Amino acid sequence: MKNEIIGYQFAERIKSALIISSKMLLVLETLTGNEFEGAKKVMFAFFDALSSETALALNATGMQEFERVEETVKSVKKKIEKGDFQEAHATLGSTVSHATTACERTMRALVEEGLM
Repeated sequence: MKNEIIGYQFAERIKSALIISSKMLLVLETLTGNEFEGAKKVMFAFFDALSSETALALNATGMQEFERVEETVKSVKKKIEKGDFQEAHATLGSTVSHATTACERTMRALVEEGLM
């Protein structure tokens, strides 16, 4: 049960960070020049912090959904580099789905145990 609690907490935090990054991406695509370059650096630093969080989640739980999150975040960064914001948004959406899957699975186990 401890693993489910830890997995749920990580999944919720990661899902929240992905939603925030989606909102950041909406702002990023409206910028140009130096503003764009500076905002992109900040966004990539945020993604790097998220990668650290997903690595911790994967190590703590062994849940492969967290590895999928990491892979898709790398893909989002590449799409941003290419200026393909529409695909970056779509990929972020699928990444939220991976985190939601992890969250739903752990929450179901917690509900079955009467902990939620």
